[in-house]
Amino acid sequence: MWVLDYDGLRDEQLITLIAHGEKDALEVFYNRYAPSVFSLARYMLKESALAEEATQDIFLNLWLKASSYNPQRGAPRAWFMSIAHHRIIDVIKARIRSTKSTNQVSHELLDIHPSSEISTEDIAQQNLDREYILAALSDLPEGQREVIVLAYFEGYSQSEIASKLDQPLGTVKTRIRLAMQKLRVALGKYSEGE
Repeated sequence: MWVLDYDGLRDEQLITLIAHGEKDALEVFYNRYAPSVFSLARYMLKESALAEEATQDIFLNLWLKASSYNPQRGAPRAWFMSIAHHRIIDVIKARIRSTKSTNQVSHELLDIHPSSEISTEDIAQQNLDREYILAALSDLPEGQREVIVLAYFEGYSQSEIASKLDQPLGTVKTRIRLAMQKLRVALGKYSEGE
């Protein structure tokens, strides 16, 4: 009986198998990318339990929607990390809506930082700043957001990003520059109180 070596398969092959319901392919893909997804979720959400939940949700989403992958639109890793980023942003937005609707911001912040020397107002402002930055990121075009996430959330150099996305280095540099200009404008408006 012939047994497929899933560990030796390329990401594209794994995604195709996942789309056809191959649980072993999902397990290999999970082992490859769960640390990166969890790291991104932990960085953005600031809570391990919430990051673990988001990571599981992201892989469930992959299981359900692997057939939507189009190799012409980019490398599997970039596609998948973009999905992860979008899902994490959705979690953040849901938490913002929940916080606004229950009106318990101060209680949650006190629970998170019970012995902090930073005032509650400063903590609230830091959280608002972080949420605004993430919202500004979500407004970027996908290609620009992708390179920003790889550069600033995952720590890749511009040349590593170009290699990972199979794009010219000049394209990556241009996308990062344009994204940073847009973020600077958006964050400038926020700091001016618009």
